[in-house]
Parts: sequence; C-alpha cells; structure tokens
Amino acid sequence: MADTIRLLPGGRFTVTGTSPTGEPFSRNFTVSGLMQSGGTEEAFIFMSTEDFEAMIGEGGKIDVVECSVSAPAETLESLARRIGEEVPGISPRLVKRVTESEGAVLTKLQALVYLVTVIVLLLIMICVATTMMAVVAERRREIGLRKALGAANSSLAAEFLGEGIFLGGFGGLLGAVFGFIFAQGVAFSVFNRSVTFLPLLLPVTVLASIIITGIACIIPVRNATDVDPAIVLRGE
Repeated sequence: MADTIRLLPGGRFTVTGTSPTGEPFSRNFTVSGLMQSGGTEEAFIFMSTEDFEAMIGEGGKIDVVECSVSAPAETLESLARRIGEEVPGISPRLVKRVTESEGAVLTKLQALVYLVTVIVLLLIMICVATTMMAVVAERRREIGLRKALGAANSSLAAEFLGEGIFLGGFGGLLGAVFGFIFAQGVAFSVFNRSVTFLPLLLPVTVLASIIITGIACIIPVRNATDVDPAIVLRGE
C-alpha cells in the first residue's frame, strides 16, 4: 500500500507491502511527472519494470502493457490486428476513449476555425475596401491633377492595386508567421503536442491575402478612375 503520496513533481512517497513470496518490502520513490489522460490511468502509479520486479521479488511476468500511439483509427485497428495475429498469447485492445474524444474535439474545433476564418476574411475585405476608399478620398486632388496632365486610368488603377497587393502580401506573410506561433501555443496547451510547419502553406497564405486584397480594392480603384479632374480642380 502507499503510505504517503504527494501528487506534485519532485514529491516523495513510500510504497510498502508484501511480495507473493511473503517478503515485506518498502521503497521510496520521487514523483517525476503527472499523467493526464482523462481516464482511470490518472490514479495509477507508473514505475520502471526493474523497480517493480525488485519489490515483488519476481521477474519476467507482465500482465498488461499500455502503449500510446498517435495515429488515425484505421491505422490503430490495423496495428492491433497485426499484433494479435503475429504475437501468440497477446490480446490487443484499443483504448478509444481518449482518441475518440480528441477526434470529436478536433472536428468541432476545425469547423469553428473554418467559420471564424470566413468571418475574418469578410471583415478584412471590408476594412481594406474602407481604408482604400479613404485613401482615394484624401488623394482626389492629386488624382484629378494627374488626370488633367494626361495620366491614363490604367496607370492610376495599377498604382492603387499595386499598393493594395503589396500590403496584402506583406500582411499575409506576417499572418502566416504569427498564425503558426499561435497554433503552436494552442497545440501545446490543449493537446500537449507540437504542430508541424507545412512550407506549402506560406505561399498559399500570401497568395490568398493578395487575392482578397485585390478584390477589396476593386471599388476604391473604380472610384479613383471616375474622378473628374475639372470638378476636383475647381475645389468641388
């Protein structure tokens, strides 16, 4: 039985009892870490095989072996079938409680992320369009003067679209970097795992930001090309 257990890393506890051979034992241990699985495993004491065999006075006898494998359900089921077929005397069983709960959480989280992404993209388009319209309104006299001097609408459109696309690409690059840092923090805090960086996501994110910015700039660019230089230069 356990006399004293401090469920804190670094705490010490003592395990005492009687081995199957009738020999009493008493050993001191130090807590090296806590297991958080959401199941009954949290109430277990995990130790090395050598320490356990030294206490009970017997060796080479194992009733249960638990393995933590991060893989899809199909892979786990295939692995369990292979172990049962190739290793005699073994009855593998999958502990699906944690994996199924994680799968449900991931599915809901993924749907929530998609919804938030769509809403954020719409808000970004509105913000970009509003900002570019304000820029066009502030530069109406400049636009009117340039058109009076012979500037073509295509050059004005290219200038404003170029500014928007540059800011969109730069913002997409920053968003990809900070988004990965945020995802890494969420993965560690929620699932205690790291997120693998996919290099393909960086150009995809930047390209998506450029496309969204270009779409948002259509109306402001049209307003810029519709400026009448005669009216603007008269101060109206």
